[in-house]
Amino acid sequence: VFVTMIGQAAIKSIQFAVNEITLLYLETNATVQSNLLKMAIAGTLAGLLSSFVVSPIELVKIRMQAQNKSASKKNDDDHDDSDISSQVYSNDFECAKYLIKHEGWRALFCHGLGITIIREIPSFAFYFVAYGLLARSSFAVQLGNHAAPLVFGALAGWAMWIPTYPADIVKTLVQVQDSKNKMMGPMQITAKLYRSGGVKAFFDGLEPKLGRAAVKHAATFWVYEIVMNMLRPIP
Repeated sequence: VFVTMIGQAAIKSIQFAVNEITLLYLETNATVQSNLLKMAIAGTLAGLLSSFVVSPIELVKIRMQAQNKSASKKNDDDHDDSDISSQVYSNDFECAKYLIKHEGWRALFCHGLGITIIREIPSFAFYFVAYGLLARSSFAVQLGNHAAPLVFGALAGWAMWIPTYPADIVKTLVQVQDSKNKMMGPMQITAKLYRSGGVKAFFDGLEPKLGRAAVKHAATFWVYEIVMNMLRPIP
């Protein structure tokens, strides 16, 4: 859990730094006039560049979750807690070491990278555009400096997850596979999901995800605004 928390902090740092730097560059050096386009470009770059960190961190997280689910199911079937000792790894570090040893460094950094990029680019384009538009709206004044980041952050979290959740479902199923074995690609997994459950299969579990996203991204943008208010020069 500690490693995952550190990884998430690194990911957020990259995403927000890339977004802020890109916006600053576009404001001062580019000929782009549309604020919407500037925010979309900045969000796209943030999603693209962070994907190279997101992919290995989420690969480890997915493998850990899959192992824990397997162990839980096994214990439910056998009613014997001793089966937990059969787990391959007990923490994120061991999982990463196991991945490198049995599947290689390339698997750690590249297994699922393509579908991660496909998810992250639109996710963060929607994310930063949604927050940017809301922050520039009249609602920001009505809500005030403290409430606005919380409300707009929650809405931005929904804006990023609702349209890209199907890609996240596919990404999870891609990364849970052992890269040393014969694997199904994203298109094969998409086709299989659709055959088994139709469009509904791509949104399974969306409601709890949106609940967590609202809290997480409300807090994220609240902290972001506090930090940026300290860093930005006073006009």
